[in-house]
Amino acid sequence: MTFTSSHSDLKQINRLAVINLIKKQPSLSRADIAKHTGLTKSTIGKIVQELIDEHWLQEEDAPTLLEGAGRRPTGLTLDNRTLTLLGAEIGVDFITVIACSITGEVRFHSNLPYQHNQLESSLDQLADLLTHVWHMMHSMNHHVLGLGISVPGMVNMPNEHVAVLPNLGWQNFNLIELMRARFTMQQLPLFPITIVNDANAAALSEFVFGRSQFNRNPLVHITVGVGVGAGITSENGLYRGTNGWAGEIGHSVLQPINGLPCACGQYGCVETLVSQRALSRALTSDSALLSVEHMQRRLAQGDVAVKAGLDEVGYYLGIVLRNVANYLNPESIVIGGPMSQFEDALMKPAIASFQAHSKGNLILPNIRLCEFGLLASSLGAAAAILIKHLEPNGIPVHFSHQGLLRK
Repeated sequence: MTFTSSHSDLKQINRLAVINLIKKQPSLSRADIAKHTGLTKSTIGKIVQELIDEHWLQEEDAPTLLEGAGRRPTGLTLDNRTLTLLGAEIGVDFITVIACSITGEVRFHSNLPYQHNQLESSLDQLADLLTHVWHMMHSMNHHVLGLGISVPGMVNMPNEHVAVLPNLGWQNFNLIELMRARFTMQQLPLFPITIVNDANAAALSEFVFGRSQFNRNPLVHITVGVGVGAGITSENGLYRGTNGWAGEIGHSVLQPINGLPCACGQYGCVETLVSQRALSRALTSDSALLSVEHMQRRLAQGDVAVKAGLDEVGYYLGIVLRNVANYLNPESIVIGGPMSQFEDALMKPAIASFQAHSKGNLILPNIRLCEFGLLASSLGAAAAILIKHLEPNGIPVHFSHQGLLRK
């Protein structure tokens, strides 16, 4: 529908729509933007100059000469030199922090193994690392737009309060307020903070910075680590569900009879069969959680128990893939998270199982590994902050051939 508002609101919407247009179609000239928007060249000229001054846009290198037709119009792209996004992932046994440009180029990243204890002490550790990164970016004259944090569990929408992180044993807390209090003690300036589920964040990394940003067909990103979750994106962005809990496939029941207990309190959940913990259980006589790196070393040394465990985990993962394909009919299913580091050792039995359970289905999704590896969730959390800036109230702002639209 056509959007109308005050002059100041409309100007801001025009600015955001120009940024989104250049993100989607790099190298457009000012004249091209005017044609797309229906706005006058002088209006577009003023908006573009403001966005260049604020480091959102930059002009491409000197335009080439066109034979007999003068200079080629100067193209515009997003400026990846100054504005910076911070992202963090709170894992079950690790913390990842990343700083990247508004086009997704990584300026800094750090992955630290840790043993989660109490909520407060774990957040102290995260805040210290993020404060260090903020000062590093500031010293390099990068302007931080905000921070996104991904967590392994359910996040209520729209207030972004954490409902429950079952594999950490934390529940019902306001992570934004807890982190902001720590940053205030560190004397950092106020900046936006957003909280997102880890699987949703990983899906956003593909949607905002990956190959899906130019081909926004339905995609499901399945994160497999200590837990299992799915992020779902389509042309309209991330699908969160009514309360923000969409994609919690790790706690759908796959083995209702004689199933193993899950951290959520149920029995036979996907996480008990398809996860880092499931593979660890196949290799140990106790409940110890083995690191993926440890199990990779054993696999490289020819440990047949690891190979057999991956075959079993892959078998059940294939069933999950088949169910997801049936439920959502996506164009692509992407596998990420710590377990994706096993690559073919996990993917081959998973795809074989998927195909074995797909007889009679003529159209199958493309199944592949996540292009951002272990940085996907933290990069996607950073992308969530960019979305906060470019899509007020979660509503995409863009132009059509008829002019400005919000939908």
